[in-house]
Amino acid sequence: MESCLFCDVQRSQPQATVVYEDALAYVYHPTEDTSGYLGHLILIPRRHAPDYASLTDDEAQAIGLLTTRISRALKSCAGAEKVYVVFYGEVTPHLHIHLTARYPGVPREYLRWNIEDWPDAPRGASEAIAALCSRLRATLAGEVTQR
Repeated sequence: MESCLFCDVQRSQPQATVVYEDALAYVYHPTEDTSGYLGHLILIPRRHAPDYASLTDDEAQAIGLLTTRISRALKSCAGAEKVYVVFYGEVTPHLHIHLTARYPGVPREYLRWNIEDWPDAPRGASEAIAALCSRLRATLAGEVTQR
């Protein structure tokens, strides 16, 4: 198999801040050198799987649960009003789910796929991303502890 961007991210974590990882799934926030959109996470299966249909039942269950847990965490510790969950799979044949916080007050023209173009969106470089990811990790750890 040729190199895969998302397999490579899991191995070397280039410009990524890890939010969650276990044997089945990996969640990270792309890290920006400059001011990037805060609250755009990417969830991928550990195993190279091109789409949802390729997942094992265990992987599908883990990814479904993580999608819900990450969405809750973005709402509770990032202040997201909604969380967009998107997978297109047109460019890189490894399932990668974008979970993007939509914050209160977003004008209509910046909804959906234009969300990261909103000039007043929360933004930050690596320190702000690391701080957000730390809060997300703590929130996710608290959910596991409470079960």
